[in-house]
Amino acid sequence: MTALVHLTPLEAGYPPRLRASRDPPASITLEGGPLDAQCAVAIVGSRRADDAAAAFAHQLAGALARAGAVVVSGGAVGIDAAAHRGALDAGGRTWAVAPTGHGHCFPASHAPLFRRIASGPGTMVWPFAPDFKHLSGFHARNRVLATLSDAVVVVQAGERSGALHAAARASEAGKPLWVVPAAPWMRAFTGSLQLLAAGARPLTAPSELLRAMSLAGPDDDPGTTLPDLPPDLPADARAVLEATPRVPSHADAIASAAGLTAQVASAALLTLALENVVVEGPPGFFRRTNGYKH
Repeated sequence: MTALVHLTPLEAGYPPRLRASRDPPASITLEGGPLDAQCAVAIVGSRRADDAAAAFAHQLAGALARAGAVVVSGGAVGIDAAAHRGALDAGGRTWAVAPTGHGHCFPASHAPLFRRIASGPGTMVWPFAPDFKHLSGFHARNRVLATLSDAVVVVQAGERSGALHAAARASEAGKPLWVVPAAPWMRAFTGSLQLLAAGARPLTAPSELLRAMSLAGPDDDPGTTLPDLPPDLPADARAVLEATPRVPSHADAIASAAGLTAQVASAALLTLALENVVVEGPPGFFRRTNGYKH
């Protein structure tokens, strides 16, 4: 079990994205990895999600995670859970922002999912005091969720879906808002259609979002040329490249997988970064350049 970390805005470890917001939480509790990311995308939607919508959320989260983005959601049943599992199943990172303090588990049925997220490299986020549990937590959760993200995607939203509140917070902050469209007679998507009518961008395939967020790699764009490795690349660097996954992994884990010391692996990672076949982010974590397959 990972340790809980309690933080206030006055402490150094408090997430910069939250500290810079207009109304940062007075305290947060984290379990898992740090809230560092070059790109974080929120995926939200209905608790009563259609099977097809949940499957799309899972697919979209997996695509984002494989491209190196963090998937952010609210830990609820339906679309949220599908998004978290999609990122985890792809070997990537996901942040679950809870509507309560860490002294409560909501929904209780998601305790196994939350443990899986907190075990790393994901993170559980409780932006409240430990014993907090109140209906107001859901709107506050959505504000934090939108603040932590660079873009928000609404996969499915009914007329009164809580996802509409997250969408409103994203729009207020000037962040890109994407909505998965549906036929106008599908009442389960009434809220989604309202968002589209108000100017949200329609999302019909994961590749659209990846390109817009500058996450599309050579696998998604046939016009991109893969870098060639120099023929005299040291054997250690080749071993490290083989041990580096497509999602961010800590340098120590890569060293262990390559069977090398941390010092040798770090030097090799620097060489590979200069050759543009691995990229660092967050600090200390490395992944292969999108689409690179050697």
